[in-house]
Amino acid sequence: VIALAFIVPACTSAQKTGKHLFILSGQSNMTGTLKGAFTDLVEEHFGEENAVVVMRMKSGRGIRFWVADYRQPHDRGLTDKKMNSNCQEYKPLIEAVMAAARDESFDTVGFIWMQGESDANNRLSEVYEESFIKLSEQLKKDLGRDDLYFVIGRISDYGRGGPQHEHWQGVRDAQVRLGKHRGGAWIDTDDLNGGDANQPNGDIHFPRQGAVILGQRFADKAVELIGN
Repeated sequence: VIALAFIVPACTSAQKTGKHLFILSGQSNMTGTLKGAFTDLVEEHFGEENAVVVMRMKSGRGIRFWVADYRQPHDRGLTDKKMNSNCQEYKPLIEAVMAAARDESFDTVGFIWMQGESDANNRLSEVYEESFIKLSEQLKKDLGRDDLYFVIGRISDYGRGGPQHEHWQGVRDAQVRLGKHRGGAWIDTDDLNGGDANQPNGDIHFPRQGAVILGQRFADKAVELIGN
């Protein structure tokens, strides 16, 4: 457990700093393009000096790479060697936050999450919801922020007709349920994966313009939650 005492809330009106911390993470659809579009909007809204944006992503990673006590479904057979890589991406995420936000106080801290395609493709949807809850609770503990809010990008409908349709839909459903939790929200990405008449389900990866729009949607939702 890494205690980040410097990310403390400004609890009273007299202590308000006007600063907001945004933590972006996930797998390959959490891109630099997305971060750029997100940053532009939150800086425009809050002021460049008041918006700190940190991103740590890793392609092809299931949610277990962020969760220390990940519980795999009983019939999936992930080996001990594979399970040893659980939480591999969490430590560098926290370290990136520490480096960017040292000695700062923030009115709000938000977690922006675009991930889940790997869990769908690897038939791990049953434990996705509980795994994200574990991740968010660990972030709250390590950041010392019970008021952490989160925004989830629901994975697109790309896999709706594929061999893992059931698990693809399972992850999507879990993300919608999570987005209804207090302090949470989810956003739609179905129109961002480049689908057309020749490829109606689009691609698993969002094209550049889709990533730009996704970053803007994340920013709009974060601003909305902060306002509420």
